[in-house]
Amino acid sequence: MSILDRQLKNNTLSNAYIIEGEDKNYNLVYAKDFVKKVFASKDISTNLEINPDIEIIDKDIIDIGTIRSLIKDMVIRPVNNKIKIYIIHNAQNLRVEAANAMLKSLEELKAYSLIIFTVDNIGRILPTIRSRCQLISLNTTNSQVGIDMDKLSEIFSKVYAGDLSAYYRERDFLLSFKEDKSSLIEGIIRILSDIIGNKYLRKSDFATYHYNIERLRKINLTKIERLLERIEKINRSFRNNINFELGVENIFLNIYREGRQG
Repeated sequence: MSILDRQLKNNTLSNAYIIEGEDKNYNLVYAKDFVKKVFASKDISTNLEINPDIEIIDKDIIDIGTIRSLIKDMVIRPVNNKIKIYIIHNAQNLRVEAANAMLKSLEELKAYSLIIFTVDNIGRILPTIRSRCQLISLNTTNSQVGIDMDKLSEIFSKVYAGDLSAYYRERDFLLSFKEDKSSLIEGIIRILSDIIGNKYLRKSDFATYHYNIERLRKINLTKIERLLERIEKINRSFRNNINFELGVENIFLNIYREGRQG
């Protein structure tokens, strides 16, 4: 079950996502499929051609005028009274002023709004936008996450093994992601995903952090699911301005506790 499928099942969708993949066309296909699943979960028509509550922006240059029009539309309640979805395809094409305007709207999203950005490389979108979205990476090879996965997986494995001091030794490194929370969260989620791949699918393409994933093979699916649910809950709370330091500490305390349980 993918992250998005699990969130749909548990009714824990975020308000903003970034879908990253090298294949730009597939990014849009994936985004549309996700939108259809969201609408279907709410008993809303999945025919995107006639559904008035889906808008797709697909331009070589996404200028400030385009984003201003989108922002004006966002204040209008959805026809279905449940959810209104916007896909900004190839968000790397956002002009600087358009990206800044989009950032402001992300900070003031209505509860019924869902924004999906697609991008070929996460590094080509504003860090401040990244920090307010959940990243879904479709890259098949070690896709770009804006964090040192070797270091993060080492901290994770040591804390899970009972060395909680590893968190405090590397606290400054972890807290340096205050303005790019999505990279930290996606890095932790990727570790859990790679544990599943290594343990149950016999995957071993984790580059330099393979050794740390091997050390975490004893984590079972129940523990992984519990951790994912707690991480998603903390990630949502970040959008409600919970103290970032407390949130990160809570994540690693949960990892430590799962490691102490039989």
